[in-house]
Amino acid sequence: MARESRSVEGGRFLDLPGLRMHVVEAGSGTPVVLVHGFPQSSREWARVMPLIEPHARAIAPDLRGAGRSEAPDSPYRLDTMCGDLVELLDALGIERAVVVGHDIGALGALALAMEHPERVSHLVVLSVPPMYVKLSPALLRSVRHLWFQYALAVPGLGERLLGGGEQRLPHWLFSTFAVHGGPTERDREAYVARLREPDRARAASRTYRQLVVPEFLRIVRGGYRDRLPTMPTLVLFGADDPVVPRSALEGLDRLAPSMRVDEVPGAGHWVVDEAPAEVARRILEFAELAPTA
Repeated sequence: MARESRSVEGGRFLDLPGLRMHVVEAGSGTPVVLVHGFPQSSREWARVMPLIEPHARAIAPDLRGAGRSEAPDSPYRLDTMCGDLVELLDALGIERAVVVGHDIGALGALALAMEHPERVSHLVVLSVPPMYVKLSPALLRSVRHLWFQYALAVPGLGERLLGGGEQRLPHWLFSTFAVHGGPTERDREAYVARLREPDRARAASRTYRQLVVPEFLRIVRGGYRDRLPTMPTLVLFGADDPVVPRSALEGLDRLAPSMRVDEVPGAGHWVVDEAPAEVARRILEFAELAPTA
């Protein structure tokens, strides 16, 4: 049984095996787990959770190394993230949940759905191509926007780029991939401030080295093409996201009868921040948790 304590900033801490995790919750009923992206935290969902709360139980954890969760000197692989999510569900007594992931968090959500499909009733993937996407010229063209991932994966260099000096790279990420503002200045500073902590900069660099880059190479080699989802799956992206062009997702919804692909007009990569009401509406409607408009 996980031990818990309260957070001075709201939420609570759960002492999971190998990780002290911070989690924010609101509402009751069907659990909806909201997994943030990089370099964000559970704070990413602050304007989405109040919209989900009247209809379901919203749960937003800080991933290992992010937000107020611990940043242990440990592996940061995909199976690590997936394991942390399983431990979270177990600690909260949740057998099955709607799981929503954005950016890197979407990779963890996808892994949970592939490795433990009995724990996921509905899967929502935001702002990344699913792992079973087919390699295409459009997808390869989008890779030019991801050069920074390889820099962040380099030991030593990644930590300096994230936490050193004026931290231009984290600020660049927020400004480059947004269309209508993205995270607020206050939120950006909160995210960037965490990266000034050496253990968190190390954790972020290790995440790119052990998770993002290896998983991208596995996707390119077709390592997940036989791992199609069995549960209803929604792939949702900002229509103006340079990382996920619509052309890269052509035909994806024909791979499995349970899959839908849709876009949010006028939004970029930070779709949760740019269109929180629309994202919340799509989640609730897809998971059949609220009446459709």
